[in-house]
Amino acid sequence: MANTTGHIFLSCGEASGDRYGAELVSALRALVPDLRISALGGKGLREAGVEIIHSAEGLGVMGFTDVLRALPAIRSARQDVSRFLKQEQVDLVVPLDFPGFNGWVAGHAKSLGLPVFWLIAPQLWAWGGWRAGKLVKRIDRLGTILPFETEFFSRRGFSVFPMGHPLSDVYGPDFPLRGSRQRREAAFQDRSAVLTVGLLPGSRRQELRRLLPILKVTVQVLSAHLQGRPLRLIASVAPGMDDREVALGLDSQVEISPAPLSELLPELDLALVCSGTASLECALAGVPHEIVYRTGRLDYALARRLVKVPYIGLANLILDEAIVREHVQEQALPLPLARSLLRWLGSPERREAYYGACDRLRSLCGPPGVWARTADEIFDFLDSPGRRASDGSVR
Repeated sequence: MANTTGHIFLSCGEASGDRYGAELVSALRALVPDLRISALGGKGLREAGVEIIHSAEGLGVMGFTDVLRALPAIRSARQDVSRFLKQEQVDLVVPLDFPGFNGWVAGHAKSLGLPVFWLIAPQLWAWGGWRAGKLVKRIDRLGTILPFETEFFSRRGFSVFPMGHPLSDVYGPDFPLRGSRQRREAAFQDRSAVLTVGLLPGSRRQELRRLLPILKVTVQVLSAHLQGRPLRLIASVAPGMDDREVALGLDSQVEISPAPLSELLPELDLALVCSGTASLECALAGVPHEIVYRTGRLDYALARRLVKVPYIGLANLILDEAIVREHVQEQALPLPLARSLLRWLGSPERREAYYGACDRLRSLCGPPGVWARTADEIFDFLDSPGRRASDGSVR
């Protein structure tokens, strides 16, 4: 890699993207310490020393109706990003996930003549495959994280870089997989042992609003079914979420934890998890769990028409089998949820099969070192012919 200086702009609009963005920044600056990095982002990027030109707070929404409510915030963010890209000398725009907003960012960057290296490909394989024809014109290089995405996007004309999944860095060889599995199995076999159940209600406010009432009643049902067995309940608070909001939505005996999931998951025996990245983390950590998800009725009706995949859980999708049950919309009810979660206790054969599936999943997600490889690829892209000026700076 050449001795490169320049300016990279990141666009990260959700909690997971902000975390990944901070890890990418660390890898980039390990190679080029004086690289200027600016971003639309949140706390993680700010703490990584990135110049935040607009906060991502309030932009991470899902569902058609919630997007409509967030339009003023989205419009304000677009204006700030547009002004910044026009006024500042930016060498590369890196949208990271967050496809609704970042589709606009990529298009606007290309209209200004700026190269675009998109990381974490939009899930066109799930719905909206027709958008590929428009996006391929906006993206110079596309980083994919799921094993089946490379072929999908390559066949549609994208220049693809298979990153591997970023969670491979977190749940790699240093993660205490074997020790936590042994501890968990000992707890399952000893009816007097404390059973630790995690509640992972999501990283978006609309998810909390819809799931916390369900989870609150579900844990009450769990307590009744366990007939006095010691029960420890821990609710995870995603970065950027208010722990008081989570606490108010649950009973007082539920512990509230802001700890990273990689630290919390080894403590858990079972979990109730909102669909999303957290469900994949549970599977990579080997925690038996149930996926729960609810959205607005109109959003769900539209999604049923548009979405073309058989599962919503990422682990189920990657493995192409239902290794965990999915409780969606009207099926997300406290009594069935509690009964389904408790079935793990009396099913050692199912748990063993699940652990085997989790091991296969870890292999499919690729080796550690995702962000170091990606940083190398970004600089190789910037060093490619036609992207370097005579003074050695990136153009």
